[in-house]
Amino acid sequence: MRRPISLTRRNILLVTLSAIFPWLPPVLFEKIDFMFHLNHQIDWYYNLSGYRLPVDMASFAVWGVAVAYLLRPRWALVQIGLNALFVWALFYAACPIYGPGGVWQPECYISGPDGLVGVRLVGVMFCFGALPVIAKAADNAELFNRRLRPAIAILGGAILTIVMVWYPLSAWFSGVTYLAPFAILQELVLIGIPQIATGVLTARIGKSLTLGPVSGMASLGFLSASSWTSSCPGCDRSWVYFLIPLWALFGLLGSVTELGLPQKIRIPNLSGWMKTIRMRELRLGGIALVIIICVLPAAENGFFDASVLYASSTSPGSGHLILGQPYYPYVGGFYNSTQYRICCVEIGVSISMPNPQTLTSNNFLMAGMGIQSPNCCVDGWDFGWRADAFLLSNRSLVISGSSWETCDGNANCGGYIWEHLWYHTQITINPRNISTPIFLRMNWTSASVNGQPQGEVCWYYNTSGTSWTQYGSYVPDQRLGTYFDIGLSGGPLATVPEGTALLSQFGVASKTPVSGWNVTFLDPSFVDQGAWRVMEHAGVVQGDYSYWKVRYRWGGLPYHGVTAKANLTDPTIPPGVVEFSYTGGTLKNFAPLW
Repeated sequence: MRRPISLTRRNILLVTLSAIFPWLPPVLFEKIDFMFHLNHQIDWYYNLSGYRLPVDMASFAVWGVAVAYLLRPRWALVQIGLNALFVWALFYAACPIYGPGGVWQPECYISGPDGLVGVRLVGVMFCFGALPVIAKAADNAELFNRRLRPAIAILGGAILTIVMVWYPLSAWFSGVTYLAPFAILQELVLIGIPQIATGVLTARIGKSLTLGPVSGMASLGFLSASSWTSSCPGCDRSWVYFLIPLWALFGLLGSVTELGLPQKIRIPNLSGWMKTIRMRELRLGGIALVIIICVLPAAENGFFDASVLYASSTSPGSGHLILGQPYYPYVGGFYNSTQYRICCVEIGVSISMPNPQTLTSNNFLMAGMGIQSPNCCVDGWDFGWRADAFLLSNRSLVISGSSWETCDGNANCGGYIWEHLWYHTQITINPRNISTPIFLRMNWTSASVNGQPQGEVCWYYNTSGTSWTQYGSYVPDQRLGTYFDIGLSGGPLATVPEGTALLSQFGVASKTPVSGWNVTFLDPSFVDQGAWRVMEHAGVVQGDYSYWKVRYRWGGLPYHGVTAKANLTDPTIPPGVVEFSYTGGTLKNFAPLW
């Protein structure tokens, strides 16, 4: 019969610490940060907000080291797991209700488009806390139940893999790569080099070479299954299937450096300095390589290369793929002004293409405008709105309206960057002359949802001599600010792409480059103090710098071969009008148009 736990000072201290760690630091930091938001001290709120994720992970990691020495492994893992669930409940379910501006809403983190963003966040927290426990227990793995040892080894390998590759791999599943030259780090993670460390840990626990490759494949399978529902329109995720042998191979290499080669396998005698190399040196070198590959992407977390531009159902398949992610050639103009907020935007579009059949059946030529709007209280969660005309190979025109929600790698975004097509609407028109100007408009109006005032975005179009026709409307999340942002955000253009967002743009794109077209934009306008006003200054922007949010762009690729005619190069063209043409020339980013 076991004796009851004695009430010694050590046990009392242990129970007290177990009751308040590791959940208290993340929750306390979150409350302090949100207090600044409620008190309208926005600068403090945003400055602290970016540190929430490091605080969350560090809290669980440090406590994991502590309980690795204070508790038995099984009870340490149970304690960390229960704390992770508790944090999920506080951040995603039992959230306080507040009512800024009379609109009552919960102070919850964003659960994401598939509802699993919070599950992934607390899962990563658990892994950061569980890894020190697993790593310490591996030194005494012979004490584990022999039948459970393989399962424990594979579980430990999966936990280590998640801690190592979470940032670059979760971004890849969300349709995001890194800016050059950091993209090479994401490629090295994708092919499975971090599995060297996983193979070492797995072999140390399971005492078997076969568990290394099994753990590599299981880790890839688990990560893929947990991230497969992330929104990534047009992405080619079948790449994962081809990576399985590589993850298994690097897992095996790690196991070999830990346990050595089987006696049945002999390698020829080596000469020179290679004779002096031992498995220990190989293991240390492999782990050093893994640390470099895994730490640098986390350190360079701000250098993401993210793009959105949705072709709806107008053409099947994806465009140009980079690491399996879709990118589109794009060129256009941006409103070169200080930032301010408006209700309504409008633009005219005229597309001329003598032979639309050169588009092919799975391509399109798109011309329209995009604009940004923020939310009221969730840092990193912002929205891009588009109104476009798509020309197809059969000479038909599709009028499209869409809204994207995107989230930075903030804690309230789940700790990783993601994107989601929130809303889409389209209609098809068949004008006799495809070059007839089409005018597009987006504006905020008032709506009532469950007795509370809320904003609604409406899309309209017309052609010359016709009245405005509404073709779409959407009532977004109530935490969204009921306005559009226009102008520049974040600083001078010299700091692009990290510092400045071109909040309001108009541009041309296609799935793949196509020649023989002209697109004229007419009077990009907005409502200012109750009256429509044409943008007084505009400049050129290519797709590689078309940031409408600090980390998100329209299209993503420059449209080579396009030139522009506007007032500053041709005074016969009035201000507010620009013609883009595929003539084989070049356009310089940020060159003034009018």
